[in-house]
Amino acid sequence: MLPLNFTTSRTARYLCLGEAGPTTSQVWVCLHGHGQPLAELAAQLQHHAIPDRLLLLPEALSRYEQPQDANADGVIDAAPRTDAAWFAAETLLPDLTDLAVYLDALTAQVLAACPPDTPVTVLGYGHGAAAACRWLAGNGRAYERLVLVAPVFPSEIDRRATLVALPEHPVLVITDASLPKAASEGLMQDLLDVGLSAQQVQVDATGPLPLAALAGA
Repeated sequence: MLPLNFTTSRTARYLCLGEAGPTTSQVWVCLHGHGQPLAELAAQLQHHAIPDRLLLLPEALSRYEQPQDANADGVIDAAPRTDAAWFAAETLLPDLTDLAVYLDALTAQVLAACPPDTPVTVLGYGHGAAAACRWLAGNGRAYERLVLVAPVFPSEIDRRATLVALPEHPVLVITDASLPKAASEGLMQDLLDVGLSAQQVQVDATGPLPLAALAGA
């Protein structure tokens, strides 16, 4: 017996570093990694939130509770942690459709409070990089630059087909030692093969993303 689909509205959560308003000159839409808490990504990006730059951090729609480990006495001494994922292999297509509708609406709401034609940078971390690419591929959402941090493209997503549908805007790939060299080289080759202007920067795996890694952004 196959499950049927039913579309319904969802209540999503997000963080803003900064405030949308008439003095906003940049908006960054930043997508977290698989199971990465918003607070963790916010800490990575906090020092990029300057007065005229708004960082928008949406949380993925598929939330789940992480089990907590018990201590030596068998007592769980920490509150449960709720994580989120952008998509699952079994429900990939409807998840990607929901992702696009959600991110389009949220971004439009934020940009409505900013000056017209405020430039948008899209940043994706880990699985959020794949989510960002699928959102922007053939979508029509206006943006100036795409930043992929430690990008992970699950096997169920056709990376080459996704990248070829992206607009011809600059792509910055930020990697660290956690990403195998072959994986980063393969991604860079795919980006160049489909005609995108791509640059790669390697950073330390620990600590906030350095300003230098974002090429002076």
